[in-house]
Amino acid sequence: MTKFEYKVIELKPGGFWGMKLDAADIEVQLNKMAQEGWELVNSLDMNVGHGATSKMFFIFKRLATF
Repeated sequence: MTKFEYKVIELKPGGFWGMKLDAADIEVQLNKMAQEGWELVNSLDMNVGHGATSKMFFIFKRLATF
């Protein structure tokens, strides 16, 4: 039976009001995880009032190493 391990990372928006998501920063993090053998399986955003994103979660999996 194939076994997987999972990892969740959280990214928070930056900027003065804490509402800026930088696609280049996200891309760097995703590529770093891919180099370590992690595959992105889902992403979730947590919203606050008026649809502003307060944080994002990225869920990864890879073949278990244990």
